[in-house]
This record gives sequence, C-alpha cells and structure tokens, in this order.
Amino acid sequence: MLKIKKLIDVPIRDACEAWNKGFADYYVNMQMTAGQFTFRFGWDELSPDYSFIAYYDGLPAGIILNGIITTNGKRLAWNGGTAVAVSFRDKGIARKLMESTMELYKQEKVDVASLEAFTVNDRAIRLYESFGYRTVDNLLFLKKTESEEKSLGNIPEIPGYSLHHGLAHEIRDLSFYQHDAPWKTQWNFIRNGESIVVKDRNGIAAAYALFQKRNGKIILLQCAADERLPNKPELFQYMINHLLQTESRTVSTYNLPEKNKLLINVLEKAGFKEEFTDQKVPLKQVFMKKIMT
Repeated sequence: MLKIKKLIDVPIRDACEAWNKGFADYYVNMQMTAGQFTFRFGWDELSPDYSFIAYYDGLPAGIILNGIITTNGKRLAWNGGTAVAVSFRDKGIARKLMESTMELYKQEKVDVASLEAFTVNDRAIRLYESFGYRTVDNLLFLKKTESEEKSLGNIPEIPGYSLHHGLAHEIRDLSFYQHDAPWKTQWNFIRNGESIVVKDRNGIAAAYALFQKRNGKIILLQCAADERLPNKPELFQYMINHLLQTESRTVSTYNLPEKNKLLINVLEKAGFKEEFTDQKVPLKQVFMKKIMT
C-alpha cells in the first residue's frame, strides 16, 4: 500500500506532482513546473540519490528532498522540503519519509543535519523534534520599501573604513564568515550573488553583507562583522545605508537569524518591518539542527 522510493528511481513528473500536491495548501506559493523543479536540484545542491518519494496505492503521495555537502571537514545535510498531499495525510507518510532520510544520513556519515520550518507549523516541528531535531534559532523576514522620491545622497562614512563591492564568493574565506548560517543563505547557493565588504585602512575586512538582486529588489542573505570589533552597529549601519541607497526600492532579509540582535536593531531603526504572507501569517521560521554524531 505504501512504498518509499528514491527519487533517482522514479519519473521526474511523479516527483514534481508529489511536491506540488504536498505544498498546495502551504503558507507561500511553492508550486513549480517540472523544469523549475529539476533546476532547483542543481542550484540548491539537492540530490535525487538522497531524496525520497512516497507512493500510496501507486499514486505519488509525499516527498522529501535532501542535500549533503562537505564543509570544513564536516558532512552537512539539509532537508529542502517535506510534504504530503492533503488526501494522503494522517497515514504516517511523513514519518516514513523521515525514517528513510535518517537512515540515509547515517549511511552517508552526516555530522549535522538542518532544516527550516514555519514557526506556525506546529505539526511539522513536532515531527522533526521526534527525530532529534532541536530549534537553535528563529529566522526573520524583514522588509523596507522606499518611496520613489528617496534621496540618493552621499552615505555617511566611518573614519578609517571603506566599502568594497564584489561577488558572493569573495567573502567565503573571511575568518568571520557565517558557515553555520541556514543552507540557502550560503554564498554558493545564491544565484548571481553579490557582496560588500567593509575594510579598515590596512585593507583588513571588518564586516560583510551578502545579497542578491532579484526583480528590482535586494534580498539580504547574510550580514556579519568581526566579533572582536567594538563598533559593529556602526559597520552594520554603513552597509545597510549603502543597500538602501541603490536603485532598488525594496530591501528585504531572507532567513535572518534572530540571534543577530545588533543587526536587527539597526534594521528596525532604519524602518524595516516584519513580512507577512497573503494569508496574514508572519513570515518567520525556526532553524532546526540535529547532531548526528
């Protein structure tokens, strides 16, 4: 009646159908064409060898996508989406998909597994907790939209510092780069990613922002400063001012860790507000991790 298979062994149309039906009533639009679904595997470093589909009475009923990479000598896994079609829920399908995933993680010698889930999705969070995941942070979506008449004047400078624009990969080797940030905010998963780095007069990096321009908007993925520096709020303000002075009218954050309180304080003072879905659900997620070893 219920069969769990790896995605590598099934038609792509079945996997896409399971995804779309599973997320048909989700908080945000997750619907994809077969082409978009396939593209996501390559861009997010997901793998059909590590992902599973559930068939119930021969029909695609549920899906779980997984990616595994090695970073700094550790095997890291990410759950890129778990969903069960409405008509097949309450049959234990999500649990079976998670059981298959946990077994695969063990076989692949994963050290740390992570995922994100909407804060309001209590049912999913309880499922993940039953498999040993624990919430390590909350992830915020904040946004500010400027008026069309916004000023494009000079950005107040910080004596002894200068701002340098570059590509996403240019910040990967900074000593304070956030390697433990959520999966899709890492430099290598950002399509056409860009960066700005604040350097001191000796050319030493003091802070960075990692972002993406999409549809006339700026999406801030990471923003961090050297923890040893006492002027982190000023450095954050310097970078945020720069982003707000670009041609983009809207700047928003994506999966911003709530623990970054200094940055959040700067953003709120600059007028950033919490985002909501079309159904007025707060765009806020929990960041969950499971230590496998």
